[in-house]
Amino acid sequence: MKPPIARYDDPDRLTHLPADMLIQYCNCQILRGKTWVDADLWVENGRIVNPEPICYVRKRLPDLRIDCCGNFIAPGYIDVQINGGFGVDFSSNGDALPENISKVAMELVKFGVTSFCPTIVSSSPEFYKNALEKMRCFKRHPMGANCLGLHLEGPFINKQKKGAHAERHFVNGFSEDGNNLENVYGSDLSHVCYITMAPELPFAMPIIRRLTSSGIKISLGHSTASITVGEEAVINGASCITHLFNAMLPFHHRDPGLVGLLTSARIPKGRTLFFGVISDGVHTHDAALRIAHRTHPDGLILVTDAVALLGLGDGTHRLGDMNIEVKNKRALIAGTETITGSISPLDYCVRHFQKAARCDSCEALDCASLHPAQFLGIDDRKGQLGFNCDADFLILNRNLNVLSTYIEVQFNVSRFWLCTIEKNSAVYRVSYWPERGDVPDLKQSSCCG
Repeated sequence: MKPPIARYDDPDRLTHLPADMLIQYCNCQILRGKTWVDADLWVENGRIVNPEPICYVRKRLPDLRIDCCGNFIAPGYIDVQINGGFGVDFSSNGDALPENISKVAMELVKFGVTSFCPTIVSSSPEFYKNALEKMRCFKRHPMGANCLGLHLEGPFINKQKKGAHAERHFVNGFSEDGNNLENVYGSDLSHVCYITMAPELPFAMPIIRRLTSSGIKISLGHSTASITVGEEAVINGASCITHLFNAMLPFHHRDPGLVGLLTSARIPKGRTLFFGVISDGVHTHDAALRIAHRTHPDGLILVTDAVALLGLGDGTHRLGDMNIEVKNKRALIAGTETITGSISPLDYCVRHFQKAARCDSCEALDCASLHPAQFLGIDDRKGQLGFNCDADFLILNRNLNVLSTYIEVQFNVSRFWLCTIEKNSAVYRVSYWPERGDVPDLKQSSCCG
């Protein structure tokens, strides 16, 4: 008996699916090894599985085959720098941080983001300690993207490159004994993925060694560091540069600063230096994107660095004590030309980057999935579609528009239907119609077999 077939965009099915269902995604191309491969994707218990032992040893057929209609399957996006969105600012209310993360997580899946690192900018010690304490109670929303841990961007940064950070919160260096790290953040950093700091601050190098030895990644940013200081930071364990070109010394032929690390001969052998890039068409010129990509493509990570205005649409919005005008993907202080932050989602950044860098789609997608996973050290389970990886993936069309988002196949968000929440060892698929005028032709399935 042949297994049942459903289209990926089928809006009419209201089906009860066992959580351990074996699903075969067919009629698609899969991103594997930096190329598109004609293959099926098999998923069971939230993991990508090898079909050979299933078919030839277990002698089992799939419980369901999903026709991807000739589209592409790529790993889910990972945004390692996002300040908020959809009216939420992660740095404004520590008490509500878990709830705010869940709110943003539910929205991000619509843009292909399956995992993210909420960013907290320079804040008071009281805010950090309260926020990190509240994170102990954080539980992932069953229909939202995974929160991988926090990114603390500050307050150990250089006031000369403060960007939009509040200078009153800055700490101008580390104490020789390193105790002021705990005075600022508190003693529990178990929910922190990485920290952005300026490596030229006093006693930064031993702090970098201490934090990286405990599993926390260090990124260099908001800095006036020379290339020599940057190299020393990398040798001591730093592994990333925060939003390249922004809030750092500009490239100079005598001292290229942190930008020069992309070609440094002092990067330890076997180590990859990563760097974030905001590819929204506003913060980084297309020529700069091409330079970064052609210089060090394997380290490039696409980030949004998005603020609370992400997803609110054009118009005038209130952000703190300012009126902000949003128009044509730009957020400006009302009546001025001052940019207040990025408002482009990661799927747009991927598409813009591919066009600007003139690279192939596989390279652009790796910059939003594989590379951030490698930076965080989780590429054994996320950021790629290898066997036993988490089933976090996207169905994309040839223009890299996100058609469906899957997170461990516990649920799927697509243009046509919102599918499944995990409940009592079962998966429920719930259909809804966001756009009645955009109904696909579902009369026939093109799935092979």
